[in-house]
Amino acid sequence: MNNAENHQLSADQTQKRLFIALRFSEEEQEALARSRDAVLKRLRSGRPTPTTIIHLTMAFLGMLDGAGEQRAAEALRSAARECGPVSLSLGDLGAFEHRRGGIVWRGVSRQEGLLVLQRTLVRELTAEGLPVDKRPFVPHVTLVRGARPAREVGANGMPDLWRICKEVSCGLPPLETRHTEVALMWSHHPTGEQLTYTPILTVPLYGEKSCV
Repeated sequence: MNNAENHQLSADQTQKRLFIALRFSEEEQEALARSRDAVLKRLRSGRPTPTTIIHLTMAFLGMLDGAGEQRAAEALRSAARECGPVSLSLGDLGAFEHRRGGIVWRGVSRQEGLLVLQRTLVRELTAEGLPVDKRPFVPHVTLVRGARPAREVGANGMPDLWRICKEVSCGLPPLETRHTEVALMWSHHPTGEQLTYTPILTVPLYGEKSCV
């Protein structure tokens, strides 16, 4: 993951679906994929996040044209100038319940610098006039979408999806990660291909703000 893979920032009005994220090494993605697969074995159905695009979203920007993309890039650079590297401990699995199937994720049990970076990003994006999600930031790594357990509610009254997450979590080894860069990502479907997240701009985190 380095600046050599950055794509040319758009200067036209073509719209792209963009977000800002922390990415994981191949080894870390494989470890997260193993926890994803452990859940999938317990589900009736679910759409797994492909291993190579597992990430942690810091800010979702939605559809932006070339000018918006340029402003997002400037906000990202400004935040990175202030914020230092981020260290995480990935913890238990959890779920967001939806009628069309839940979202299974792995949460963050300990973090250094993550909330500082997220707040700084929100401030800089707002200053650039870009839309920012007003909901509280809940750091998580999405592993499965459309998750449907065999039963909606277990014998003890606990939603079955949550029970599965709790049981699988008991066997998960700890996962410590360190992130020295943050990326502006493009979510798209190349012709004839599955969903892909392409890094448009990757910026090193070299600032001094790294406390909680």
